[in-house]
Amino acid sequence: MAAQVPRTAADSQPALGTAPYDHAHHVKYQDGELVWAAQGGDIEQPQGRVKRDDIVVVLKAPEGTPGYLIYSLAEAPEGEQPFKLSVLLAPQLLEEPLAEFLLADMPAHLAVQASHLLHVIVSTRSGTGQATAFFDHVLRPLLAALGLEAHTEPDHPAVPGSYRVSATQSPRTVRDFARSLGAVGTSGATSVSGNGKGSNVPAALTIVLLSGDGGVIDLLNGVGSSSSAAPPTVALLPLGTGNALFHSLHKPLYSAAEVAGASGQSPLVLGLRTLLRGASAPLPTFRASFSPGSRLVAAPEGIKAAVVAEDGDGDGDGDAHASDDEHDHPPIDHLVGAIVASYGFHASLVWASDTTAYRAHGAKRFGMAAAELLKEAHAYAATVAVRRPGSTEEELLLAPDSLNKPRKEFTYVLATLVSSLERAFTISPASRPLDGQLRLVHFGAVDGERTMDVMRAAYRGGEHVGMRWTTQTQSDGGKEIEDGVGYDAVDEVRVTVQEPDPRWRKVCIDGTIVELEDGGWMAVARSAEQRLRVLVDPSVL
Repeated sequence: MAAQVPRTAADSQPALGTAPYDHAHHVKYQDGELVWAAQGGDIEQPQGRVKRDDIVVVLKAPEGTPGYLIYSLAEAPEGEQPFKLSVLLAPQLLEEPLAEFLLADMPAHLAVQASHLLHVIVSTRSGTGQATAFFDHVLRPLLAALGLEAHTEPDHPAVPGSYRVSATQSPRTVRDFARSLGAVGTSGATSVSGNGKGSNVPAALTIVLLSGDGGVIDLLNGVGSSSSAAPPTVALLPLGTGNALFHSLHKPLYSAAEVAGASGQSPLVLGLRTLLRGASAPLPTFRASFSPGSRLVAAPEGIKAAVVAEDGDGDGDGDAHASDDEHDHPPIDHLVGAIVASYGFHASLVWASDTTAYRAHGAKRFGMAAAELLKEAHAYAATVAVRRPGSTEEELLLAPDSLNKPRKEFTYVLATLVSSLERAFTISPASRPLDGQLRLVHFGAVDGERTMDVMRAAYRGGEHVGMRWTTQTQSDGGKEIEDGVGYDAVDEVRVTVQEPDPRWRKVCIDGTIVELEDGGWMAVARSAEQRLRVLVDPSVL
């Protein structure tokens, strides 16, 4: 039997997909759960139950079948089948707990038409590699219930009710897809390879991205700013390691849930709810520029291939005469980001943890790599200048014992457009979804124990902001002075490194690592270009 979304006469979606479901003849809501019994059963001894936090959507049952279909997601990441989409047929809608989940109309961003296309990208290697299972067991049947049918053929025509699904075949897949947008016709917008021969660029495109932050960054740096098509709208389903952008966009929803005692709310449930009921908004971005001589040393292959191609013959294969070092570590003058640009401990941590052995541990890899870095407690030699909102002048961050002497050593320098680097790691508590304000977190040279204290405080809702401590000067007989974590709203930040050892000259832009030369610099400023739009819960707008 098919789940049905009521449609207008103008809606041209085809017949709806099928979905097996359980029957419930008695349903009630108690203690944050739906409980039910089968026909003739005793509701006081329920046959089944589902938490309200696990409910994804409610659809009107198909014509001829009274009642409503309630879709919920169960997760068991360590099991053989990590995800299960369950469907319950209830005879009536319990208004109080369920009305907000009722999907009365097909969302415009999912309604496939000649002028609007839908593309699902499954990043097979993101996080711990669960994106394929999520698509097969959750997203595909959920979209089928809305009358949307998947196809994988690059040249399949864009017809109502048909969306293109692509699994990544290499680290370049997402970026190659992004480059095709606006460069070729409609076929290019629905083909990862970009080999289509269509002649009309679609007016709109929605990309459902089963990935982590890396997929978003590949799209940002691939789509460019000169495309003739409207910026694509991206729907994020968080299947990466940190998922910083997703968690930051949904932080107000987590906060509300935690106040209500539902701290275990699933990011994937929230992602599906946003997919079905979200609103599209411009995604704020920044531009990170680098001094001459800077090189990529660790980056998604799609970004690296793009840099090689732009510096070479432009055909995507790079310069055939370029040296191995130029291919492996190509020169770079800028990157576009949406999350974070850093120097110091954070950048070193991302670089050190990005190995096959560490990645097998998922988010735990950061803690493992951090333990080694904290033992060294390196003092990063650099100066940092900022341009504050409304100002045209740069000012240097000063040493705590001087009103005119710049600070020359740092442990942490991080500029960000988002609040959270992980769900529980609040690096910028003043940041709000889509506010577009660049904020800088920084502190001077400290030992590993102090650095760890700051990081633990960030895991407590951003309590690191305002932390103060006393330290001793290297002169004046070891005079004690006050120091602490700096936190500033900025329009631009410039970091100039003074490190002879290349190990300590790494900067991080949304997971991509760039090595500066000794005396080189990174400048980060908010970008006015609109490259992508993103689906968010309407409550954050």
